[in-house]
Amino acid sequence: MANSLLQTLKDRLGLSAIEYEVPEHSNTLLYSLGGITLGAFVVLALSGFLLSQFFVPTPERANASIHYLVDQVYLGWFLRGVHFWAADLLSVTMVLHMIRVFLTAGYKKPREINWLIGVVLLILMSGLLFTGTVLKWDQEAYEALAHFLWTVEKFGPLGAPLTEGFAQGVPLLSRIYMWHISLLPLISGAFIGLHLFYIKHHKLSPKPGQKEGEAKSIRFSQHLAYLKRSGVGAFTIICLLALLFMPPLGEEPVLGMEVTKPPWQFVWIYALENLWVPFLIVAPPIFLLILAAVPFVDRSPETHWKKRPVATTLLILTVLFFAGLIIWGSVTTMTHSM
Repeated sequence: MANSLLQTLKDRLGLSAIEYEVPEHSNTLLYSLGGITLGAFVVLALSGFLLSQFFVPTPERANASIHYLVDQVYLGWFLRGVHFWAADLLSVTMVLHMIRVFLTAGYKKPREINWLIGVVLLILMSGLLFTGTVLKWDQEAYEALAHFLWTVEKFGPLGAPLTEGFAQGVPLLSRIYMWHISLLPLISGAFIGLHLFYIKHHKLSPKPGQKEGEAKSIRFSQHLAYLKRSGVGAFTIICLLALLFMPPLGEEPVLGMEVTKPPWQFVWIYALENLWVPFLIVAPPIFLLILAAVPFVDRSPETHWKKRPVATTLLILTVLFFAGLIIWGSVTTMTHSM
């Protein structure tokens, strides 16, 4: 009787729809990085909603409102720490997820479109990270915004909607706040939905060396249970980091000064800008175009990384290149001014 009632409830709620088959290797850390990234995004959304209750998105009060949250609101410092470290975890797992997909050739036929959606999500997550950095409106935030405005102004009318002059009388910081809490999350949610749809439609890519459908299968509900355990582990790490390390927060910015460096996720651009200022404009689009071209350049059916020496070598060199830029940018000082 109980089993019959449970089955009826599953049918009415549509829960039976998640009982489809997925490859057994989906229940491994490497193939769950995307799910962990999604979990971090959910933590960001929930903690961001709570943070928004205390944030005043104007240049005069933004920084002070965050200091009030950290110093006066019960567990406000912890809430901000959760939001900050969830963003860092998302950055790490998102990059590792893309590396895994590249290494295992998960971008190849018929999954080219989902790779492109992943590139769009990389742009959107970077936009959320950048706007979140600006919102705290300290010296780092002010200098990051100054570099951004210098860049978009070079695009003329195309960049005008992102400048201060586009909406006279409305503080740019208030508009950035709206991008951060509404526009970017809404677009991100739509692309995440598309990403998940195509994963279900084309199924998870087989392990290197396997053919489509060769892997042992498990029920998706089992994979969800694994993702739940992984998510709990990731959230525990976020909470521990929030308890042990206070996110950086300076005082209100001194206009006209340039003394800080961007968050580590953007230090590679800082390092290139230090070599040649126009890199600030050309480097990100070039990198994104290269990423977008990957599934159309590499069209061989081979998926095992050992049998793809050129692709594997390029991946290693790319990782070393960006790691080197981040390290170099972290230890050098800016030699050019905007």
